[in-house]
Amino acid sequence: MRMIKYMFLAYKTLAFNLLRGCCSFSKTRPLLKSSTSKMTVHGPWNQLPNDIGSSIFELLDLEDRLRFDLVCKQWRSNIKRTPQLLWLMLPYDRNSQYLSFFDMCEGKIRKFNLPGSAQGGWFSGCSKGWLFLVTGMDVDDLRIFLFDPISRSQIPLPPLSTISSFKHSFTARHPGWNPAACIINGVEISSSDASQCIVVVKFSINNRILALCRPQDERWTIVEGLLGDEYYYGNFSFFDGDLYACILSSDEENNNQDPCFQTHSITLGSQRVNLKLISSTPPPTNSIFAADADESILYYKDSFRWPYLVESNGQLLVVTQIYDRIMDLDDSDSDSDNGNDNGDRTSLFMYFQAATFQVKKIQTIGDTLHTTVVTDVGNQSLFVGAGDCLAVKTCDKLDKNCIYFLHDMDYSLHKQDYPLISREAGVYYLEDGSIQRCLPSITTQNHCLYMHWFSPNIKSRVLG
Repeated sequence: MRMIKYMFLAYKTLAFNLLRGCCSFSKTRPLLKSSTSKMTVHGPWNQLPNDIGSSIFELLDLEDRLRFDLVCKQWRSNIKRTPQLLWLMLPYDRNSQYLSFFDMCEGKIRKFNLPGSAQGGWFSGCSKGWLFLVTGMDVDDLRIFLFDPISRSQIPLPPLSTISSFKHSFTARHPGWNPAACIINGVEISSSDASQCIVVVKFSINNRILALCRPQDERWTIVEGLLGDEYYYGNFSFFDGDLYACILSSDEENNNQDPCFQTHSITLGSQRVNLKLISSTPPPTNSIFAADADESILYYKDSFRWPYLVESNGQLLVVTQIYDRIMDLDDSDSDSDNGNDNGDRTSLFMYFQAATFQVKKIQTIGDTLHTTVVTDVGNQSLFVGAGDCLAVKTCDKLDKNCIYFLHDMDYSLHKQDYPLISREAGVYYLEDGSIQRCLPSITTQNHCLYMHWFSPNIKSRVLG
């Protein structure tokens, strides 16, 4: 009865309080009268029980949630108790004046206008409610900053020109690509409070180095020399205050090695960051599964692997996506007299397709890495791919105990006349290993029109 009573009173005056944005109420307006005409007095609105406030908050749309956040500190605390929002950032055109997102739980498109200073830029990734935006086309006028599409806050970062290899990377561009897309292929920040966060990026040209900075820094700090020539950085994420990074090997001789773990300390001014390197994903076996009669079309099993780091219920998971590959070879290049075999024939077409996933829980004890296979994530859905990698509690429109994956691949890097972008996306069900592909592939002339998972930061509206 107490629950019903509070819910009735809350909904009756909720719109009034949200629009007013008041800080607190010492008493509410009497809503009921007894038969003896005595006034019924209810408790202050800023003392609304947390369970009632959370129930109300979950039923509000985004606009009312933002107003809810402005009422008082007590109401604002309910945001931490509600499920995490998850959007899909749709491909962005540089000539557009707005950003579009698909709300996965509410099933609607949301559009946010871009300020003039952010228009014409290129989004190279996102993390914890912030987009990584680069504007400018030349070395001298290139600007890089964090951008929040809800509050429209912009936080400048040090110029890329402070990175020693920047000019070389900038000139090594691909035809039709935005310059930033040629340089950066991974972004992560340590906190949704961007004014105090640490920003980490990795690069396309040299994938054996990392760059770190804080918004107030004048230059980037480069981390290099930690990996051998056969290793490179994969996905990375902050967990329990430390920076974890997956490292992968291109050497098939490392295929049967046990998982390894290293810790390095990085200095950022007066601040120190622990970088923990995880090597738990062996190279693919890349075995031929099928071929046509003349072996002009080959089908490879386990041809490519990519790990993602996901925090789930206070634990760190490594979610590895395993791809198969199909290749169409050009017979005209085959010359048996010269000793050429299938490996020397030109590939007319190549396509990677997600085949399965492996989920492992990792635990570090000293310098030892322990992994445990996970076959069930309960009422959660894991989201992996470009952007935020998250574990989200199931809403009505999301399936549970599954992995939503999103991977856009630009095949023109391998051959100019390939379809430029192919989207490999869908839902993988942990219970039976089946895959449902529910997001369409695309072919476009505009390079790097990728999609990203994005978790908006509602409180940034207040902070901004």
